[in-house]
Order: sequence, then structure tokens, then C-alpha cells
Amino acid sequence: MSGILQSLEHNAARQSEKQAIIGSACTLSWKQLHTEVAALALLLPGRHCLGVLMDNGPAWIVTDLAALQAGIVNVPLPVFFSDEQLQHAVRDARIEVIITDKPERVTRLFAVSQRSVLQIAGRQYTCLSLSGRPGPALYGDTVKVTYTSGTTGEPRGVCLSLQAMETIADALASAAEAGSSDRALVLLPLSILLENIGSVYAPVIAGAEIHVPDPADIGISGSSRVDSASFARMLQRIRPSTLIAPPQLLKLLIALAQTGQLPDSFRYIAMGGAPTGMSLLEAARDLGLPAYQGYGLSEACSVVAVNTARDNSPGSVGRPLAHMKVRISEQGEVMLTGDTCSQYLHADAAAPASELATGDLGHLDDDGYLYITGRCRERIITAYGRNISPEWVESELLSHPAIAQAALFGNDMNCLVAVLVAADTGQSDDEQALLEEALDAVNAKLPDYARVDRFIIAAGPFTAANKELSSSGSLRRRSIEAHYAAGIQQSEEQHEHIL
Repeated sequence: MSGILQSLEHNAARQSEKQAIIGSACTLSWKQLHTEVAALALLLPGRHCLGVLMDNGPAWIVTDLAALQAGIVNVPLPVFFSDEQLQHAVRDARIEVIITDKPERVTRLFAVSQRSVLQIAGRQYTCLSLSGRPGPALYGDTVKVTYTSGTTGEPRGVCLSLQAMETIADALASAAEAGSSDRALVLLPLSILLENIGSVYAPVIAGAEIHVPDPADIGISGSSRVDSASFARMLQRIRPSTLIAPPQLLKLLIALAQTGQLPDSFRYIAMGGAPTGMSLLEAARDLGLPAYQGYGLSEACSVVAVNTARDNSPGSVGRPLAHMKVRISEQGEVMLTGDTCSQYLHADAAAPASELATGDLGHLDDDGYLYITGRCRERIITAYGRNISPEWVESELLSHPAIAQAALFGNDMNCLVAVLVAADTGQSDDEQALLEEALDAVNAKLPDYARVDRFIIAAGPFTAANKELSSSGSLRRRSIEAHYAAGIQQSEEQHEHIL
């Protein structure tokens, strides 16, 4: 039996009445969770591939675990996918049935042959069988397909085995020293692999509480807007001990801590989703926030390396997990070998790659800590021949509280230009002045060749919906550059004029 399901069974037997999952409208004990999972699993046999399209909540977790128990392939479908991305994922994975809280969206996009109503974790969901789905067993030992769109192109399905996911979940639970007294808070969409493994599977293994409030109760709307007052109230009520946060949410945690609105309950904050600047980590450390940078990618089943309370080197992304071997190529690319490295759906299973080329640049220090310095294909080479990693400069820009998002450009140009999304600080309506001040502060910490000469205020946030973010939250640089091409060119011309 699956180690995750064994842990669920163990928790249901040993701490049956203890709270397992706490949502906005439903709380399940370990015994109730076990019962719900078993009941839903009985309804799933006969299917090869299940799609899950629903917002965060206890039902998402129940459905995910039920798919494991039923032995069918589960494809988490991000609700933030565009219609085109969703259609591609469903067809590419040959999904036969979708369980959803958005039936209107599914029926608008796909022909449905049958529908039924399911009660899961106290709420009503719709089960939709899709017409003409072939559903052959093409997946080998795959139990989950996670879609990652990278920076360009259609989403790609990464095939994950149960062994790989359990290896990572065990390693994360051990690294974070997770225990049954923990309260893990789910903030990111559960369709993101890191959140699925780190905030569900690892806590199940540890017997910890999983808090999964509705996005509206967290104060999150869309993919980039957070109401700080609602967020602070939620944290004070739940008093989480662990969570996974991207840099932008760490900035909010720091701001709340500075104003005395943050509970003192945090034990481990895992940083993921994007590079975190040193100044942001230092600000967190000065306030006593236990924020630790890690690194991973879906193709390696989410996590490769992580800093921990006992084993931390700020500025690095930590030491590689025990099962993962890391090598740096002659070109400086991070290469991985390990039993959690996976292939893309429909790839040639007869010829698996001996190493996984991550596309990331980095190095290992003498103590075995891994440092990520940029992307192989996203280096900026200026007109003066200087090589610059845009992620490095962007992480410094994002460390400033006035900047919510940043994309840097300057290839073959005589200056560096940033497209900036201003944070909602409530301090001023003059975004131009606020961003100019922020840029001056950031540039003061950067070497002259990496300083941002000009900036453009973005028309709106970078999101997956406008195709300026990938499904994993990384920048779609080509889309952003195309959108702001005129402004970038004008910025370079103005810079030339003043030289």
C-alpha cells in the first residue's frame, strides 16, 4: 500500500478524533477523512484518468487521496489556466472524467456524455464524463500528471510516480521536522505540485493539521491580489506553524510583522515559486521569521534542495535532498540525477534521459550548498558585453515593498529596462514617484552594470490569464516583451539621447 495511504490509515486509527483538515465550512477528523476518501474511491474504478478542477478546500484533498486509493491517474487542472490551456491539458492527458465546482466552464469547453452530483467534504460537486475520451492506459507507473507551461508554449504534462512523490514528501517532512502538533496552512493553489506535496502529503505523513481555507477567506483574489487585512485576520485565527510562500507573500508577512499583526506561531516558512532576494531573507531574519529558501522543478517532482533550521546557508537554495544527485555542467547548468526525475507525457519511455537538464545556472560550494544564479536561455548580454541574470536583478527589485512584480530586459541594448507592477502599499497614489524611489533604493545595492536605467509601469499585473505568467508563476518574458516592446524601445532611445 502507498505510504501516504498507510499514514492516513494510521492517523485514523491512532488519533481518530483529532482534526485533520480544517476548511472554511468543513472540518474533518482523521477518521472522517479516511471514511470520505474510501467512499469516493469506490466511485472511481473503471476510469483511467481523472481531472480535478476545483478551488482549494477539503474536497480537493479528499478527491486527490481517493484517486490514489482507487489507483487511477489524477490530473490536477489549475483553475487559473486559460480556456486554451485547459483544453490542451484535458485532451493531452486523455481525461475521461472531471470532478469540479465549475461545471459551467467544463460544459462550455467540452462535450459531456454524463453528469452526476457528488457530496464531498460537506459540499456539492459535479462529476462530468467527457464524450469520446479514449482513456487507454498509456501512463506506466504514473499516478499523477502535473502540467507545467514553463515560459513559452502549451502546458506540458509531467508524469509522476507514487514512489517519486512519497520520496519527496518523506524528505520534506523530515527536513522541516514536521510533527503532529503542526498546523500547515495551504495558501497556493493545490493544483501546483509543490503545494500538493508539501502542504498535503508531508503533513499527512506527519499527522499534522492541514488548514485549507477558501481563497476569499484568505483575502486572495485572482492570481496576484491579496487583501492584507483579511490575510492578517486569517493568520491570527489559524496561527499556522508552517506554510509555503512565494516572495510576494513573504513581503506581506514582513510588513505585517513590522506592524505587530503577525502571530508568533511560525516554525518553518518554505520559500518557493520564484527566487527570493537576499535583502528580503535578511529582513525576515531580522524580524525572527523562519523563512528558508529552496529550489525545485516539476520535472524533479517539485523539490531538489532546501534550507532548514538546522542546515541553512542564506543566499543558497540549500543542500540537495538525500535522494538527489546534482552536477554542474561545463556550461554552468544544474544537472540532476535521481529516482524522482520524471518524463513528459507521451515522451519516448524506451529512451529516458540519464540526467535532467534543468535549464538553470548555478554552482555548488565546498559545503555542498547549491546556488542558483539564473536561467541558461535568459541571460541578458548588453550592448557593452556584460552578462546579467535577469532573475538576480528581479529578485532584488521584488525585495522592495513598493514593487509587486518585475521583468527585466536589455539584451543587445545599452541600458537595462524593467517593466514594473506597483504594490498596493496604501502610501501614495503617485505610482511613478513611488517606483522611482524604490528603484533608486534597489540600484544603490547593485553594481553599476546591473542597475536598472529605465522603467515602465505595467498596464496591470502579470497573470496566467493574460499569458504573462506561466502556470507555475514564472515570467513569460517573450509575451511581456512583446506587450511592452514600444515602451522598451522608447526607453532605450531616450537613454541614448542623454548619453
